[in-house]
Amino acid sequence: MGLATEEEIQILQCVQKHNAEVRQAVLDAQLSLEGLATQEAVPPPAHLKAAIWSKIQAEEASSAQEERIVSAPATPGNTTAFIPATPEVTTGGAKQNIFRPLALAASLLLLVSIAGLTYLVREQNSMKTQLAAVQQKQQYTALAYNQLQRKWDMSSNPEMKTVMLKGVEKHPGMKAMVYVDNKTKQTYLSLENLPKAPENMQYQLWAIVDGKPVDAGMYDQQSGDMVQKMYIIEHAQAFAITLEHAGGSPTPTMENMYVMGEI
Repeated sequence: MGLATEEEIQILQCVQKHNAEVRQAVLDAQLSLEGLATQEAVPPPAHLKAAIWSKIQAEEASSAQEERIVSAPATPGNTTAFIPATPEVTTGGAKQNIFRPLALAASLLLLVSIAGLTYLVREQNSMKTQLAAVQQKQQYTALAYNQLQRKWDMSSNPEMKTVMLKGVEKHPGMKAMVYVDNKTKQTYLSLENLPKAPENMQYQLWAIVDGKPVDAGMYDQQSGDMVQKMYIIEHAQAFAITLEHAGGSPTPTMENMYVMGEI
């Protein structure tokens, strides 16, 4: 469909020769596209053929009448034969007139062909858009799967401690997860169902160490990573999350606390 470079095409052809599964996948994709094109095909208007032949017949009748007028014998009552003929007639135009309907038909068929080609190009562009959307959806699905797989690996890892942070009184139902590596004390954060931070605001993770809040890092919602690496924290007794201005705050804004959980 013109989406691949020459180098990519050569690589695919080479792989197909040595891999039956890839070859079958390419064939399946081609059949799917063929089916889509057939399903979305729009037949030409039913009256188009009749209009073309009607125009041709009208031209043939007009040409035949002109030939009869030019070839009519000269009589005292027939002055038509002495009307100056067009250059087309006086130079063998009678033969040329025979081809005028064919030329007209060819022109009409050319117009139909151009219209059909335009439609095919438009449909091809539409399919490209649909394929791009499907590819984007597949990429998003694959990314979400990898994120969930990573969370599963962390929660099922015996070397990882999982801490659930629950919503405070002002934000009931909110939840976040903190994962702490027992050996390195590296922390990871997943916001779960916390709402998207407003513009110029960020969620900040705090660790409670000896009763005091310690900055544990900022969560970047623009990165697209569900589980993000935060700071290494030693001897944390609890974790909390507040909403702060972008870049963080040296101390937590208590009225903007969303969730908290003890280890």
